[in-house]
Amino acid sequence: MINSECYDGLVARILPRLITPVIEAALATSPVVILEGGRATGKSTVCDDLVHRHGWAPRIDLSDPNARATLRLDPDRFLAAQPAVCVLDEAQLEPELTLWVKRQVDARRSAGQFLITGSARLGRDQLGGSDPLAGRSVRLRLSSMTRAEREHDLRGAASGVERAFGEGWSVGDSGRARGQVQPGRWAGGLPSIAGVLTDAPVADWERATAAYVEAVLPLGAGEQRADLGRLLRTFRYFAANSGQIVNYARAASELGSQAPTVKSHLEILESGFLLRRAEAERPLEHRVVTAHPRVFASDVGLAAWASRARLGSPPATTLGALTETDVAHDLMAQADASRDRIQVRHWRDTRTQREVDLLLVHPDGRYVPVEAKASTTVGPGDTQGLVHFVRAHAGRCARAVLVYEGTRVVDLTPSGSSCQILAVPRILI
Repeated sequence: MINSECYDGLVARILPRLITPVIEAALATSPVVILEGGRATGKSTVCDDLVHRHGWAPRIDLSDPNARATLRLDPDRFLAAQPAVCVLDEAQLEPELTLWVKRQVDARRSAGQFLITGSARLGRDQLGGSDPLAGRSVRLRLSSMTRAEREHDLRGAASGVERAFGEGWSVGDSGRARGQVQPGRWAGGLPSIAGVLTDAPVADWERATAAYVEAVLPLGAGEQRADLGRLLRTFRYFAANSGQIVNYARAASELGSQAPTVKSHLEILESGFLLRRAEAERPLEHRVVTAHPRVFASDVGLAAWASRARLGSPPATTLGALTETDVAHDLMAQADASRDRIQVRHWRDTRTQREVDLLLVHPDGRYVPVEAKASTTVGPGDTQGLVHFVRAHAGRCARAVLVYEGTRVVDLTPSGSSCQILAVPRILI
């Protein structure tokens, strides 16, 4: 998959990705970098860009049967003959690869040996379920393209999660309205889908997205025997209700299934990178705070497809879920590319029914609670969850953020609050 024009198999003009400098930094210190992510998110393109810019040997595409056959003839000899950095693409197709790489890594004992990509989670089925490359690798995740990546709008500026814990935003800063961001609203960030990077009829987008989901569904199953029809229904259920707090009993009832089956399906869908969870932030002693995760579609286009939002006029609840999914996607992608290893979670107080959609957690213990609203105007009444969280975690919040569809940064900090609460346009996240 190529994001833009190409020549002689090399990318001539490539849309920059947040993860690229993180991969380069990881290779400088770790023997192996594992780049995981959904199919068609751009892993091969990122690798080709790195190969081209650094002069590495071309990536070895293990989706080519001839490449796999050559590797299997004598894996130790084959891998030992590869120069560093050796790029191995679609590694999930060779189950023993991580064991072979482990032997080479242990023999060489140097950084920057292998860059491995996979469209399903790698290396967790060998050695009794442990990871052969544990302690020898850095695992990174490539999400589908963010708003800034689609618009070629990185410009070296800090991402939303970095600004949230750093300099923040200035009151009065402006950005374009959300409708100007992409050719098709809610089309998502999968570059190979019609209508994502260029204009295309909604019907073409619908067909391409359906084909994508059907192709990706088996990837997370591995050797498990999963009923693909039931798996698809489970995916549609969670993607159409993207951002919901998981309740296995309720999901099983609504799907006409059993809770263990739903749990197994959810794990398969996460392994294939179709769904992604935000864990709950919950100190063990706080029993009134939910421990259940929120589950999001891994791309807002998948949520829009599952809920059929682009085929008509979706209700306000669907628009709200899509807005939250869109913001969650970009913040998670930015967190994945963060040098500080910021995490994206959520928080809900079951006693007061107050919650925040997303919670940025810094390793130093600081918080930035985030709410997302599908509205062009907001006011103090939209900040109740943020205010409650700030009061419950006095002194630990860097700031609080209400992401909305408007065009200017607005200060919504209540009188007497020690933590700034800002309404920030989606375009600035």
